[in-house]
Amino acid sequence: MTTPSPNLYLRPNPGLSGLRGNVIRLDRIQFDGEMWDFSNYFDYIKSVANLMPKALRDYSTDVDSYVLHGAKTLHDSRMLSAVIENAYDENFSNAVLSIELNFIDQLFEGKTTLRYVDVSSYHLKEMDLDSNRHADVLVHEFSIARQNVFRHRIIFDHLGEIEIEFRKFSYMWNEL
Repeated sequence: MTTPSPNLYLRPNPGLSGLRGNVIRLDRIQFDGEMWDFSNYFDYIKSVANLMPKALRDYSTDVDSYVLHGAKTLHDSRMLSAVIENAYDENFSNAVLSIELNFIDQLFEGKTTLRYVDVSSYHLKEMDLDSNRHADVLVHEFSIARQNVFRHRIIFDHLGEIEIEFRKFSYMWNEL
């Protein structure tokens, strides 16, 4: 893993300021109205990476999924679909919830699929699509919610947000 610059995004989207006043607070990534500061986040991810399943560790520590420009970054990608699915046992009494999110990259050349399995909690806050016909991912962060349960928060421009707590994770990037 290459060491990232602590301030990956120097010029945010002007529509961002309405999201939470002028300050966006994630668990460890901070935005002060002008710059994103990832330094605490990458220190944290490095310190807990050994507690994560391999696919989550690989994706969350890969700087390419956070950078300003690139085919595999989530920044400026657009969500194509969100699929929520319950897999029941044979008696339809116990379900395992999974969520699959699909994004087209900022260059419109590839698709990233994020799959969360054994989901214990999720929150989807819709973007303001009446005024804006699309919403780009601004930033995302992973964290440990509790033992063997992980959290992924994705912040979109135009007031959108996704938060998922899960036990298993996989990802894939495919060229279109």
